[in-house]
Amino acid sequence: MKKILFLLFVSFIVLKGFSQDSSLKIKDNIYIRINPLSLASEPGKIQNRISQNIEVGKTFGPLDIGVAFGRLNTTKNDTSKFALLKLTFDAAQIGIFSNEFSIGAGTVFKSSTPYMFDISSTLLAQIGRKTAVGVVVGTSDFSGQYNQFTKNYYGILIRYGYLRSENGDLISRITSRKSFKSKPRLKR
Repeated sequence: MKKILFLLFVSFIVLKGFSQDSSLKIKDNIYIRINPLSLASEPGKIQNRISQNIEVGKTFGPLDIGVAFGRLNTTKNDTSKFALLKLTFDAAQIGIFSNEFSIGAGTVFKSSTPYMFDISSTLLAQIGRKTAVGVVVGTSDFSGQYNQFTKNYYGILIRYGYLRSENGDLISRITSRKSFKSKPRLKR
């Protein structure tokens, strides 16, 4: 419980520190990222390979800073719940499609490998004004005093939050982005 409170406190301080950015024009820059289904590439029963999480945070231009909570499997195992502080960078934005790169560090509760480090890449397509769906590919490293292991995972992702423009700024509507057309060539 102390770890959860500490992680929430640190996340609150980080979010408050970045919220002083006066360059943001959109006040509603909170996002929610839900990963309803990820499948680890390790051997074993399917319920031990499925993971799920939800992430809530704030967007600062091309950077998302948030806290993710989830579980590493769908069994009633007490050691599968985790919390991560995540930084997600919008690496590329072309129209409604984006590629995001994410790193995170956190803890797995009541586990012999309590330290969790995560790195992932996401391909998203903005399907609505604030809704995007995509696929995520990532690796989570777990370590403790005596053990260490790695999990590779592949999953689907749903993101609720504003679309970004090509330079990383948030835009409130898909149609509000200006498109630039090239000048026609002169015929000789």
